[in-house]
Amino acid sequence: MGGDFVFDFPCIMYVLLSSRYALRGWHGLPFGLHDRKSGRNLLLDAESFHALSLCDGSTPILFPLVPAPLIDRVKSHIREGLAQICEPGTALPDDQAYRKTESRFTDLVQWSITGKYNLPCRHCYMDAPKAKYGELSTRQCLEIVDQFHAANVGRVALTGGEPLVRRDFWQIVDALIEKGIVLSQLYTNGVLLTDQTLAEFERRALRPTMVMSFDGIGSHDWVRGVAGAEDKAVEAISRAVQAGFPVSIETALYKGNLRRLKATYALLKELGIISWKVSRMMSTGAWARKGDQMDAPRQALFDAYLELGAHHHRDGAPFELALGGLYYGPKGSSLWMSPFNKFSGQADAAKQTACQSCRLHPYIMADGRLLPCIPMTGSQVEQDMPRLTETTLSRGLRGSAYFDRIDTRLDQVFVNNRGCRSCAHRFKCGGGCRAAAMTAGTDYFGADPDACFFFRNGYDEKLARKLKSSPASPMEIARARHAASLSKAPAAFIGSQIDRSQPPASERRTASAMAFQDRRRFGLACSLSQILCWRWRRCEASRGVMGNAMPLYLAG
Repeated sequence: MGGDFVFDFPCIMYVLLSSRYALRGWHGLPFGLHDRKSGRNLLLDAESFHALSLCDGSTPILFPLVPAPLIDRVKSHIREGLAQICEPGTALPDDQAYRKTESRFTDLVQWSITGKYNLPCRHCYMDAPKAKYGELSTRQCLEIVDQFHAANVGRVALTGGEPLVRRDFWQIVDALIEKGIVLSQLYTNGVLLTDQTLAEFERRALRPTMVMSFDGIGSHDWVRGVAGAEDKAVEAISRAVQAGFPVSIETALYKGNLRRLKATYALLKELGIISWKVSRMMSTGAWARKGDQMDAPRQALFDAYLELGAHHHRDGAPFELALGGLYYGPKGSSLWMSPFNKFSGQADAAKQTACQSCRLHPYIMADGRLLPCIPMTGSQVEQDMPRLTETTLSRGLRGSAYFDRIDTRLDQVFVNNRGCRSCAHRFKCGGGCRAAAMTAGTDYFGADPDACFFFRNGYDEKLARKLKSSPASPMEIARARHAASLSKAPAAFIGSQIDRSQPPASERRTASAMAFQDRRRFGLACSLSQILCWRWRRCEASRGVMGNAMPLYLAG
């Protein structure tokens, strides 16, 4: 019966899940693996999930007790480092055992832990110097951490305001650590990012990406409203890089810093950052009241993006670069794409969600409200959002005005927007960004004027000519972006960013969709093998036999 299978492992194995991983599940997505080191939640195909479910240290893995394909998958996971052979009866720790939540799947939660700020920035979307949104108490913040744990949130990005101004900052960080939630990113202006602060992170074995604001050489002081802010920002970037922390930079563009992009590029390259995100000032918060006259003209902005994207491509992509929706290039790769061109171009795109990012990366405001994304702060959407001081994250993600927004489909945008409905590019851009549409003065279903300008003026073709190459598919970009982290990932991973509640994705998924297709389901394997394992244990206990007696018992 088993003669057709030749194994290079013991006939009977007891296998334990690696201490780095834990089995998790979510509403509608029951098969998941949590990477406790990176904080990433990874979706599995059913066969691999069932194989890893057998890696509990006490279940004997042998043929025909366990189906041969499932044994092969267990062996594959052992080779990949997801599990290891152990002594019989080795207990799997409780925090690694399977835990399913009724919450929707999330890849990362962005959490503003304060509305307070220590610089009077001219473009602050939160009106932070006035602390319009305040901040929750320590007790309320710790309750939200408990909600993260209950929802199987794997990683969190802390933002503000300036998160380091909170006196209980380390208490919140320690609560995240206690619950096994990884602090993935810290958004900061760098003023309080001292050697002592970095040492506190290192003492806790934390090395989050420091996402710092830097608005360009010769412009940063004006944008931040304080003389000397630029020097302090450069010092903070250098300090963090030298200490071994990954540093990502975000720059807000306006008339004054547009012409300094290349000089800023050279500085950031020299400093050794890992990524740079450049985008226009958005008409929210403080900038909405007085910044219109300083906005960069759209054509000048796009032409500057075009030149800088070409320079980055020729320069070997020394860091990841995102230029609005016009250009994205992963670090160290010759691949590139235009994020504006985010759907398939085919009619079936109409059933896709308008924004996949907000489905996977919910934002929690400083006052505890759940919001689809940061740029929607202060918009009409804000008023209807659930507060986590009154409900839970799990409930808020599933059944509320929040879910109605993040589940918006392209066909809903087209029904409510005559201009998009008749546009030849509608199945490529999907009307653009919902937040950008609102801040441009239209409603939630309006058109993003930057996306319109991109396609109507042929910037997709201009960029291809400038770079002398064709754009990569979102799948290719995703593979390049995650090459280092996924180089040893098992074939079972179908990604951390696929939502089964969506219709089947087209070949050109958005870059946020991970690059693995779901494998065929193996639904009965686990339950059948558990029944067989129970029968085998009873047989072993009553007869005291193993090995060759097992096939005879099961066959008879």
